[in-house]
Amino acid sequence: MTTSAEESSVDLIGAILIEMFEFPAEEVQGGVLMRDLVTDSLMVVELAIALHERLGIKVDEEELRALTLDEFAAVLDARRTAR
Repeated sequence: MTTSAEESSVDLIGAILIEMFEFPAEEVQGGVLMRDLVTDSLMVVELAIALHERLGIKVDEEELRALTLDEFAAVLDARRTAR
């Protein structure tokens, strides 16, 4: 399953976090470190799988822990554009 080209990566990641992990929408902000959102290894794996299923893009654990939501979304945007 893929998303439309118009859906931003920030919106997609936010929707996944809210849907899968039941985060309150107000906690899913661009400047928040991903490691503060996906706090354990299972969450990292589940998010990586969801992104791969929806975008066809692979991400690794380091990316999911080291970057802010905005930075991580920019990485995904670049990969989406490169395809």
